[in-house]
Amino acid sequence: MLRAYFIPPEGGIQRIEDPKEIKRLAKENQLLWIDLREPTEEALKFLEREFGFKEPPKDVFEDIEISSRFFEGRDYLYAIFSFLVQHKTEVFAEPVLFFLKRNILITLRYSKIVTFSMFKRLIDRRKLTFDSPDNLMVELLNLEVERMGNRLEIIGKRIRSIRQQIFKEQSPEIIKDLAYYDELNLTLRESINEKLRILTKLLRSTKVGNTTKQEIKMIIEDLHALADYSSIYMEKIDSVQESLLGLITIKQNEAAQVFAFIATLFLPPTLVASIYGMNFEWIPFLHSHYGFWISLFLMVSVTSGLLAWLKFKKVI
Repeated sequence: MLRAYFIPPEGGIQRIEDPKEIKRLAKENQLLWIDLREPTEEALKFLEREFGFKEPPKDVFEDIEISSRFFEGRDYLYAIFSFLVQHKTEVFAEPVLFFLKRNILITLRYSKIVTFSMFKRLIDRRKLTFDSPDNLMVELLNLEVERMGNRLEIIGKRIRSIRQQIFKEQSPEIIKDLAYYDELNLTLRESINEKLRILTKLLRSTKVGNTTKQEIKMIIEDLHALADYSSIYMEKIDSVQESLLGLITIKQNEAAQVFAFIATLFLPPTLVASIYGMNFEWIPFLHSHYGFWISLFLMVSVTSGLLAWLKFKKVI
């Protein structure tokens, strides 16, 4: 089943499932958005027959080369942008193919992306209108860029919170949080750089209108600002990680000092006990009635003397 949307001139969005209705609206040059998510063979054959759309190989989606992510044909163009998919324990960039031809926008993706659902609700609620499919595409990208900015703000607030928290405790949860936000920031930075490269290509395209190009320029400015924030947060995360590592090292040194101190205190008694534990026939006070008390006195006195010396040297 095709998931197509008609954008009427008066604004809003209407879902269409009948292929015949899609063909009719396309012939009337009405603005259509066909959103493919894990499409069936039947749907792909219909789109290839009617609009010349072909599903690209999987390696095209994974390729980082600009030549694979942007291409202009005689009467169409396609671009592959990554959209951030964020879970509690996982962050990754999901590639989305945008195919533009005349009055048609086709998007192809293989997982659920929140930005798409938000964009459809936004069109319906505000009765938004669009002049062309490239304008529709850029507005969708603009929403994704806004969400990227919101994520960066969350990263900044969370880093400040973690910085204050590490001086109270150094738990494994804090380390996991730092690693998560570091990965999120890195993924955002990669997505920003990729969008900048492809949008710069779109600015030179003859298949993109002047109004849309002005919007692209504004998005590029926003992306440059987000890239600066991402760099700042990357440095802050490194700083927090170094502080956390330093605090953990101090705690480990303190624990090692305690164990070293305890071991040092037990050395003199152990020495005395070892001497009187030797298997010789004659040892001073070995068979004396007061031998046990004498050895105990030696242990206590030597240990006390060691403690007094350490205190005099201000070791303890």
